[in-house]
Amino acid sequence: MPRAARKKSEECMYHVMSRSISEIDLFQCDEDKDYYLALLKRYKDKYYCRIYAYALMDNHVHIYINPCGYDISLFMRCLNNAYVAYFNRKYNRHGHLYQGRFASSIVDSDTYSLTLSAYIHNNPKDLPEYAGREELYRYSSYGIYTGLRNDIEEIVDVSFILAHFDRDKKASREKYRAFTESMKETGIMKEVDNNILRAYTENVYNSEKSYIVRNRMPEEIIQRIGQFLGERLE
Repeated sequence: MPRAARKKSEECMYHVMSRSISEIDLFQCDEDKDYYLALLKRYKDKYYCRIYAYALMDNHVHIYINPCGYDISLFMRCLNNAYVAYFNRKYNRHGHLYQGRFASSIVDSDTYSLTLSAYIHNNPKDLPEYAGREELYRYSSYGIYTGLRNDIEEIVDVSFILAHFDRDKKASREKYRAFTESMKETGIMKEVDNNILRAYTENVYNSEKSYIVRNRMPEEIIQRIGQFLGERLE
């Protein structure tokens, strides 16, 4: 069945997910994750994009990206093709590595932006050694947000998100940690997860449109975020 064009805009920011085929993990070791981050840095710089959050899990990747006018499909094609070439060469294999094309959802509001960053940074919660200590996970940008470690790869722009919490750097980090922790088990996190998984499934067939579907009213979500910012959000 033919596919419709992916929903894109030069002004949009995106939540992107890439997943490996079921037979093999995307990353076999930390060296693979380090190489992927090096590629992410390379193409971010080459195409003048901004990365606001990321999490590299064994079989999938989440990226919150602002392409800054560059075509998101071309960016992900360069990134994924370069990684597949490395992976197949290293492990002496051929063929597909990714489970279809990447999934993407447009980030269309500040509320979703903050919720999405918390969702990405809470991804390691299902790893026994990182449950309750998600910011310690080396291959997520969470520890950079909280000041636990430096961004040695120079990939992530934390100022875009942290500016919503406080003008003081230390205070904004503390408020962001509290916010991310509080969002861990909420229904909002499940909605983000369902949305990106739905986008991934639909990309196999004809629909490439992805919408943010929420069971809560936007006012309720904004009110909850406002509690952590210590101010009333309009």
